[in-house]
Amino acid sequence: MTYLTVKDMKQTRDLWQRLGDEREIVITRDGKPCAVMVDVSPDTCEEALSEIRRALFSGAVSRIRRKAGGREISQNEVDAVIAESRCDRGLAP
Repeated sequence: MTYLTVKDMKQTRDLWQRLGDEREIVITRDGKPCAVMVDVSPDTCEEALSEIRRALFSGAVSRIRRKAGGREISQNEVDAVIAESRCDRGLAP
């Protein structure tokens, strides 16, 4: 997997070549991952976006289950984890 800094993204020709070759690139800011770029075609863009959203939702559900540790989870706890996940992705609550 290729890692690029935000600064390296200014080299667009290299960026598009690497994305085409690697299919996904992790973007880092201050040495920490902050985004993932995924190569898609115009025909598969909507489907890929839907799959990414589904995976993010599944990850949020897994975090809720781990946090619960086998006990029953309240709706407020579920809502809080979903809000946290949306915030982490830069989406409005």
